[in-house]
Parts: sequence; structure tokens; C-alpha cells
Amino acid sequence: MAKDKKEENIIKQIESKIEEVVKKLPSLPANVKEIIVKFSPWITLIVLVISLPTLLAALGLSALMMPGWGYGLHFGYSIVWWVSIASMVLMAVALPGLFKRKMSSWRLVFYSGLVMALYNLLSMDLGSLVIGTGISMYILFQIKSYYK
Repeated sequence: MAKDKKEENIIKQIESKIEEVVKKLPSLPANVKEIIVKFSPWITLIVLVISLPTLLAALGLSALMMPGWGYGLHFGYSIVWWVSIASMVLMAVALPGLFKRKMSSWRLVFYSGLVMALYNLLSMDLGSLVIGTGISMYILFQIKSYYK
């Protein structure tokens, strides 16, 4: 129980630090924020559908759909695949609440962003780690006030 509180506290500290940094940066115009909040659930849905083959491949299920390519499940993929899948699952769970502008869904997207930062770190993609995570967190914290 104490460990859960400690982990929760660390995530809250990360969130607070990111929020402090984003507040020091120029703010997006209100109409741009509204557009992002309005269309991001739809974009998320499209990205999840497009990512579905990757998920199936990571689970080895693509081999079941392609005759001659092998049979059965193959779980020989690296941890990087599983981190990516975890991020996709968080986004899928957040999707219904994003349409309703729920803070709980915003948090799931935030957690997904943290998971993707871990993914970029594990895959040694430092450009995406710094630039991609920075941009996504900037946008995410710019629209935070639209979620209740």
C-alpha cells in the first residue's frame, strides 16, 4: 500500500514539474486549444485503428492470418513492443472519456505519454524522447483545463 502511494506521488511530482515548465512557455490561442480538444479523440481513434496491425504483429497473431508464414503465437519480441502496446491500451481505454472531456481520460493520455517516453528511452530514440515527448506534453498540458 505504501509503495502505491509513493509511485502515485512520483507521478504527481512529474506532472507538477511538467506543468511548471509549460506555464513558462507561450500559450496556444484558445481557438487552437478548442480545435485540439474537439478533434483529438477522432485522431486518437484513427491512430489506434491504424496501429492495430502492429498490435497483432507484436502478439504474433499476424502469423495466423497469413498462410505460409507460420502458425501459433510468437512472444519473442522485446520489451519495447510491450511498452508500445501498453501505451496503445491506455489510449484505447481513455478514448470514450476524451469525447466527454473527462479528467480521468486526460490522465490516461498523460500516462500514455509517459509510457511512450519510456518506449523512446528503451529504443534509444533520443530525438523522439526529447522532441516528441516535449511537444506532446506541451500540447497535453495546454488543453488540460478543458477536461473536468
